[in-house]
Amino acid sequence: MVDALLADARSNIAPDHRTSFFDVKGTASGTTLTLTGEIQDQERKDQLLRFIRERGGYAVVDSIVALPSPTLGEKTIGVVNVSVANLRTKPEHPAEMASQAILGTPVKVLKKKGGWYLVQTPDEYLGWTDDRIVRMSPHGYENWVCEPKVIVTAGETRVRTAKDRASQPVSDVVAGSILVLRGSPGAFYEVEYPDGRTGFIPKDEASLYGKWLADAKDTPERIIATAKRFFGVPYLWGGTSSKGMDCSGFAKTVYFLNGVLLPRDADQQGDVGDPVEIPEGKMDLKPGDLMFFGSHARAGEPEHISHVAISLGGRRFIHSSADVHFNSLDPADSDYSDFRTSSFLKARRIIGAGEPSGVRRLALIPYYRANEH
Repeated sequence: MVDALLADARSNIAPDHRTSFFDVKGTASGTTLTLTGEIQDQERKDQLLRFIRERGGYAVVDSIVALPSPTLGEKTIGVVNVSVANLRTKPEHPAEMASQAILGTPVKVLKKKGGWYLVQTPDEYLGWTDDRIVRMSPHGYENWVCEPKVIVTAGETRVRTAKDRASQPVSDVVAGSILVLRGSPGAFYEVEYPDGRTGFIPKDEASLYGKWLADAKDTPERIIATAKRFFGVPYLWGGTSSKGMDCSGFAKTVYFLNGVLLPRDADQQGDVGDPVEIPEGKMDLKPGDLMFFGSHARAGEPEHISHVAISLGGRRFIHSSADVHFNSLDPADSDYSDFRTSSFLKARRIIGAGEPSGVRRLALIPYYRANEH
């Protein structure tokens, strides 16, 4: 009875374990229910307590911890301090890699276990990392946000210790990495990492963030040009950077570099944007549309999305599968894929879609606002 009640509560309050944390257990003694464990935040805790009292009729003894954990103190916000931080499903290296977060990404820090932190990225995805994040108080984080920034535009490059492309690297960086701007000497930007390290990056490999953000537009031409930049990059489960990416990580990265923050996974991406009508026998897709693949709904089985690609227009598309490459649903095309044809499900249009459709543009997200001198 108690387990069923909590399962029902979870499905209502925290239905997707990828984006909401719910680890609550209950022990009943007569009409009293003692609740222990942890939950995502105070708002969900309040919802849970109301749910239990209304549906279960119990008097509740509340021993639930609302995250972030009090043991973290004030430093409940972090900024990624390495080129690519790996996020795993459990706090251990053998665990599945769920996603990645690139340099400069802000994360909510929810709890710590050993040397691992449970964090939540701006796309609301949860994961454990022991890679470098710089933890900050809300005040320290606000100071960081307000600093002028540069964004890396090269696929992969190095920040150097001197204004010399041959000097010692400080670290590698990938497309979309964000660093504080400290100066603009000659052909280089002087930049600062979240932990205070400094270095130099050539101006032809980065851009002033405010200018980049103002110019970032998800037009068909820009989306396809960005997608083609990653042609041949190997597939990496959980990957979201130019070092390696999975199918949804590829779509997410391409759109991020044009000012749009998509959800992390393919099935989540399948719920945003505007639906595209596909009349029988026609495939009048526009460049930049997201194409979804998987298994069709059957008796007792819902539709299941397992793959996403970016349309090149019509029946051709580019996607990450083994590596980033072209395929087509046209049997007359040399890039035809019978497998993708049989598993095609639907398409969604991100370009031109508004906020009500779930499409989030960086310029409207507080962290990503620009501040240039």
